[in-house]
Amino acid sequence: MKEFLIDIRTQLSSVNIQVLVLIVSFILTTILGLIIIPILKRFKVGQVVRDDGPQSHIKKTGTPTMGGIMMLIVSVAASLFFSKTYPTMVPVALVTLGFGIIGFIDDFKKLVLKNPKGLSPKLKMIGLFLVSGAFVAYLLYSGQGTDIYIPIVKTYITLPTIVYVLFTIFVMLACTNSLNLTDGLDGLAAGINAIIMIFFTFVCMAWGNKDMSIFSAIMVGTSLGFLLFNLHTAKVFMGDTGSLALRRCFLCSSNNA
Repeated sequence: MKEFLIDIRTQLSSVNIQVLVLIVSFILTTILGLIIIPILKRFKVGQVVRDDGPQSHIKKTGTPTMGGIMMLIVSVAASLFFSKTYPTMVPVALVTLGFGIIGFIDDFKKLVLKNPKGLSPKLKMIGLFLVSGAFVAYLLYSGQGTDIYIPIVKTYITLPTIVYVLFTIFVMLACTNSLNLTDGLDGLAAGINAIIMIFFTFVCMAWGNKDMSIFSAIMVGTSLGFLLFNLHTAKVFMGDTGSLALRRCFLCSSNNA
């Protein structure tokens, strides 16, 4: 722990770029929110609340959703903008985009096409599996190996390739709906994501992984920008477009740290 804190202090001298990226991402997400939310209202892309849930949630019916698209656009655009200097952000941005697109299709079918079933669970899982598999293939092709770090014992274990592939895909798929479960109260999912990504920003800085510290800072900025519209009483919800994308981003950041 002492060594970790020393590494953090050492890296603080280069924190300016992370702060700048966070602020710019926050501002861009805020501006995009002012544009996108009225469009969602115009097309009546509103939240549908189940009647078997808390009665206090009924009043949320009709609140614009699919708001995660503003975070997805800013995070991917910012990552691509910095890709020349920090190229390893691109695969993480692409896998975030991939899961966000799957969530967007589900939201679009439910809320715009008025198909209550949305994207079928089978097709959703196939899409998630393909994106996860592509990301794991990138990790192996880029030569990162199959080592997994165990923080508690401060050691690496090397997994057989097939075990590493199955384990990594399993973890990504198992976490697919976790943020959906968290996304039940105003500001909860985005607020938690902001805290998690702040943690990963400092962890990546401590490990000297500037690319992922920049990406994590981008996600902090977009989450805080979204929070401006999602705090109680929420003016917009993120939908699967946001929840799937956010879950991917901090899994990928932790894997690359």
